[in-house]
Amino acid sequence: MDILNWGHVTPDASNIERNEFIYVYNHDLSSAEKIGRAIRFIVGRLTYYDTQLPKDPFHFINIDIRGQQLTDAVCSKIKEDIVSQYKRPEFLSINIIK
Repeated sequence: MDILNWGHVTPDASNIERNEFIYVYNHDLSSAEKIGRAIRFIVGRLTYYDTQLPKDPFHFINIDIRGQQLTDAVCSKIKEDIVSQYKRPEFLSINIIK
């Protein structure tokens, strides 16, 4: 994956001492195409974050789906796809906010 220049890294919260960074994403996930686009966006951002943050940052990803009708199976698939596409899944935690 090419690393784009996305500008400044802007986590929603961080704990610098523990090298932990928190991000909240609220995307329209109403179709398979939109879900795929959101996954590509999140993985792309994570890949860029890794070039800008201190070595081995731990990412806490929160995907806010409140108001959207997604099954548990779809939520699990989103998480699996992000983990499988991100090159450092051991530094990643994903939470779906319902």
